[in-house]
Amino acid sequence: MRRLPRALPVILLLVLMAFAAVLAAGRGWRAQIAGPGDPRPLVVASTTILADLATQVGGPRVRVHSLLAPGQDPHSYEPVPRDALAVHRAHLVLLNGYGLDLWAERLLDARPDRRALPRVVRVAEAVDADPLPWPGDPGRADPHLWMDPVRVMGYVDVIRDALIGIDPAGAAFYRRQADRYRAELAELDRWIARQVAAVPPERRLLVTTHDAYRYFGRRYGLRVVDTVWGISTEEEPSAADLARLMGNLRRYGVPAFVESTINPKLMEELAAQAGVPIGGRLYADSVGPPGSGAETYLGMMRHNVRVITAALRSGR
Repeated sequence: MRRLPRALPVILLLVLMAFAAVLAAGRGWRAQIAGPGDPRPLVVASTTILADLATQVGGPRVRVHSLLAPGQDPHSYEPVPRDALAVHRAHLVLLNGYGLDLWAERLLDARPDRRALPRVVRVAEAVDADPLPWPGDPGRADPHLWMDPVRVMGYVDVIRDALIGIDPAGAAFYRRQADRYRAELAELDRWIARQVAAVPPERRLLVTTHDAYRYFGRRYGLRVVDTVWGISTEEEPSAADLARLMGNLRRYGVPAFVESTINPKLMEELAAQAGVPIGGRLYADSVGPPGSGAETYLGMMRHNVRVITAALRSGR
């Protein structure tokens, strides 16, 4: 009789552990969405950033579920069946708007009972601020307003009012939470300005994987020189786009930055050919995973600023 390889029991154990982890994760999101015995309103957010803001304002009075996990790209995300379940059970759905999360709009349109739709708020579109136009298409708006913490104060106000709308009894609590978080955003804004001021003016230039940093740049005086992808990562760069980017990398000689939601290989190859370093990895369309230090909006922005300013100051 052939003897089983000694490693087989270990392999089987690892497979069983992985399967158990998947089942546990499934139970986790089901419990979060279904909330058996939990009377708190369910808030479903299209992105991890909106989910974090809702958590900051809603605190323990609400259940918050993000349709995207950390590291997933909201521009190109394809919904799965559990997303439809989450939207179906939601009391409030938070979308960014301005075309970022059209896949979530389609989930709402596909609901069989249009009379039972949850309250839907397109947060960026509700903010009282003029959006930057989409390059080459002034009829469309750049959706990345959250890259400016001052504009995020507007997000907080919109989310606060939306939560009050579904839970009037918590109005005073939501107002206190929003005021506290707005103060943290104001401090973040001042801190970023101080960090950028330490970068020589001639080096306040950004070359990034996709065009998500124009609000950030306008707020703090950094110029976005070029990107691999445009506003949306679904827009594939042409040969002419890549040739222009290569020329700009060589011309300005500043570090290039990659992003957590996009494969870094193309930018790494272009930077190597141009003889410039990669300055680090940034978070734009998603917060970071647990333990990254960027798992909240505040942490994400502080991480980005540390990486950007250190690379631009040192020239590495």
